[in-house]
Amino acid sequence: MTESTEVRSNIKLDNLIEGAIDVHIHSGPDSVERWGDTIDIARLAVEMGMRGVVFKDHFRPTTHKAILTKKVVPDLEIFSLHACNHPCGGLSYRCVMMSIGEGVKVIQMPTLDSEHQHSKPKKGHLFTHFKFGTEVEPIGLYNPGTKEFTDDLQKILEAVIKYDLVLSNGHLSPEETIDLFRKAIAMGIKPERCMVEHPNGNPAFTMAHMKAIGDMGAFHNISYNACNPLFAGRHPKEGADIVKGVGAESCTVITDGGQHTSPGPAEGMRVFCNMLMHLGVERKDIDLMIKTNPAKILGLKD
Repeated sequence: MTESTEVRSNIKLDNLIEGAIDVHIHSGPDSVERWGDTIDIARLAVEMGMRGVVFKDHFRPTTHKAILTKKVVPDLEIFSLHACNHPCGGLSYRCVMMSIGEGVKVIQMPTLDSEHQHSKPKKGHLFTHFKFGTEVEPIGLYNPGTKEFTDDLQKILEAVIKYDLVLSNGHLSPEETIDLFRKAIAMGIKPERCMVEHPNGNPAFTMAHMKAIGDMGAFHNISYNACNPLFAGRHPKEGADIVKGVGAESCTVITDGGQHTSPGPAEGMRVFCNMLMHLGVERKDIDLMIKTNPAKILGLKD
């Protein structure tokens, strides 16, 4: 058997995502169409042997989704996320503390309401349908005219430390992300609790940015949805190149799944891992990125 034949044979292993954790999944019910609700997604994950998921909505905390879905699908570790967009209170310490009281695991910086999202060339707000015809004020991290975090953001970071939560950069710019993580880690947030969302879907993130982030001990979540031809449509080679450039030890594989144009998230995870292996990412690195590293981010035993 030639080496190329072995690689292609390994790609087709049925157990590829057994024990996997996906730290970024969209789900219904939502204000837009999704592949399925949290129960549908959780059941498919169990069927395909996955260990856990993080459910993420842009405009509401997913604490209730996670709690109720766990009652129906007890064989999956299920975590929730609070994204600091306007409908969730923005960068509001009070609103974040409400989610913490409900057991949230991931605090995510602004996504569709972030300044970086609104600065997309020619498009303004990338997902204009989420504005519902209204004017949306972008959310910044800093007090006006300074590089000092707002009081609420400072308190949110202190809460992340106190409750040992995960800090996601949301849709911040590379420069904002690096500044956020450096200051957060200096405050006492564990580097392994910091993660960058879908850098393979955002050309603003250069290899220099990503290496600087990896050197801090933070993680890059390499996204299947960035390669979805009916969504971002980027080449999966970009994701494989990031893995090779910054090292699998600094990456996870996510689906960012749940879109109605995508396969079920667990199936998306299997497909994307196959793509990455076909592009030269070794199976041991796939296992590291879908099992070991997500468990480390979430503070689980590997």
